[in-house]
Amino acid sequence: MYLDQRTKKFLKVFALLAFVFVLTGCGQNLDSKGQLLPDRAINAATPWSLEAGFFDFILTIPIAKGILFISDTFGNVAWGVVGMTIFINLLILPIMIKSTVSTQKMQMLQPEMERIQRKYAGRKDQASQMRQSAEIQALYKKHDVSMMSSFTTFLTLPIMLAMWQGVQRIEILYTSRLFGLELGLTPMSQITSGHWQYIFIVAIVGITQYLAIEINNIMLKRNPRYKVSKQQQSMKTMNIVMTAMIVWFALSMPTAMSLYWITTSLVTIIRTIYIQIYHIEKKREK
Repeated sequence: MYLDQRTKKFLKVFALLAFVFVLTGCGQNLDSKGQLLPDRAINAATPWSLEAGFFDFILTIPIAKGILFISDTFGNVAWGVVGMTIFINLLILPIMIKSTVSTQKMQMLQPEMERIQRKYAGRKDQASQMRQSAEIQALYKKHDVSMMSSFTTFLTLPIMLAMWQGVQRIEILYTSRLFGLELGLTPMSQITSGHWQYIFIVAIVGITQYLAIEINNIMLKRNPRYKVSKQQQSMKTMNIVMTAMIVWFALSMPTAMSLYWITTSLVTIIRTIYIQIYHIEKKREK
């Protein structure tokens, strides 16, 4: 992907701010035995105030309270996790529509991008670089592609982090069960103790996560102008690595987090299909 100097500077600043914001929200929630630290626990009586910290006040505590509210309604914290995950994904849907449409446009243009880059390969003089930049910008303009819209997904990262933090810090979660699974225990600890049923939920995490990553490429092939690019081929390995990372997290974190990842992956798959049909293909037909 080609980035001009202005875009690179913007992304560096944005990445720095996002990194600082994420660090603000990060905190150790569990001790060495996998037990929730008392000062990190969130329950119905936890005050919603700035004293908890800016990140917790803005995102983590409201999300955790939302999970508890849904849990009280449906009688199990597991449904609170599922319900809040769905609600948050609906909340960020407008951002994801814009980002997905732009990302797919850029992927469709990748073969043409590679052609331009091959044309100027090895030509490092300023004049050649300016001509390359002008051709790429003209390509984006012709197909109505905005570079910035594909990066709007990063705006949702603090919300996802807060959801991840909120799930881990809900006190009642560590005494809850669903389908015979202890939600507060890690699948790793249970599998090594001979409770093999935990393998199934981790396997579902891996399968749904991989499909959630791969679904965009699957839907991309529905476009009659689709051509495989070098970038897409190189992304295959990255997709497998990302899936393996999530599976490792699922093994080493409370089982309730697996419910969060499964729900998020299923919502991502459904959302991508919806966007492809109603915001890309329907628009193309018109």
